[in-house]
Amino acid sequence: MNIMDKIISEIIKGRREKQGNSKHILRIEQLEKEVVAEIGSLTKYEENGGYRKLYDTVMCLKEQQVLQRLAKPQPNWKKPQLDETYWLMPKYVSNEWNKADIAKVMSYLDIGFYLRNKKYQTKDDWEKIEMLYEFLLSKDNHPVVSREERSLMLFKTVNLPKDIEPEKFLSSKYGQKLLNRLNLSSEDLRYQVVREPFHYWENKYYPMQHNREVLVIEGLSTYETLKEMLSNDLPWIFGPVPRYLIWGEGYRIHNTLDYLHEVDKNPEHLTIRYTGDIDYEGFNIYVELKNRYKELNLSLAHPFYSFLVSYMDEFSVDIFKKQRMKEKYIYFLQNEFAEFEDTFDRIKKLWDGGKRIPQECINHETILKKGR
Repeated sequence: MNIMDKIISEIIKGRREKQGNSKHILRIEQLEKEVVAEIGSLTKYEENGGYRKLYDTVMCLKEQQVLQRLAKPQPNWKKPQLDETYWLMPKYVSNEWNKADIAKVMSYLDIGFYLRNKKYQTKDDWEKIEMLYEFLLSKDNHPVVSREERSLMLFKTVNLPKDIEPEKFLSSKYGQKLLNRLNLSSEDLRYQVVREPFHYWENKYYPMQHNREVLVIEGLSTYETLKEMLSNDLPWIFGPVPRYLIWGEGYRIHNTLDYLHEVDKNPEHLTIRYTGDIDYEGFNIYVELKNRYKELNLSLAHPFYSFLVSYMDEFSVDIFKKQRMKEKYIYFLQNEFAEFEDTFDRIKKLWDGGKRIPQECINHETILKKGR
């Protein structure tokens, strides 16, 4: 899907979401203006196919019956020719579900949400509701299993949103939304949530004055490298020696910190420092972590970031994977690095250039070079 397809698709999708279950008039001239405004300029519009691309997309939407001709259409007199206006057909149809089927499942499922909001009576949701209904018929014959196991058993043959595996549906935002709409609980579906393992290691060589120092590490290989350094009492060049190392992969670390009480009954008294990749997502994880756990004494482990940017010329690479860039976070980071201006300047240069430094740059070889 090129940029024009994407823009037109989003415009049409947005209108259909708002129009409910009635058809609306779509004016081609107005649609074209919206596409030009969204793409940025008339020049960019023409570079990406212009009116010819618009024509092809409208023809495709007609074939899909998203657009329908009026009874007495008027031409727009352009080449190739389109009508001036089309009917934009509704995405949602009132009472799409069969009344007999609805009555059948009501004894086991609370479908009040769908009766009040008929536009959500979609084929995809009904398919999932049927699976849940079949399960609830024999609920008491099923043992309790993990959420992921139950999800796989329920939805392995069901049409799911793109990129969601059946075993992960119940834990996804889509799965949670479905359960909320039906007022279903884990007890209803006979599953339990198995938490992520809490990976931490206690350093027996920590200095007594640092007994409340905790280092949170987002990368597993970095976690293992630092654990090996500390367990062998090797020279430490990364600030205060931590008593505890904690590992949490990616955004899962947001849940990991819920279990800090396992290392200290008063986690709000700990000094917690975080290190991760120098890239958009690495800093997103940190900022969102800090916003979530405002009661904790949490900050960036500045020596690690100073170490990483010192290898900027050697290890910085382009950010190829699609990452969320939240521009406001760079100003948040500027405050975090107020006493480390040189480090921040280099991070800002990487940020603006769409480059990153993976935390795997921290390893025995690069550390040894710095120690020479």
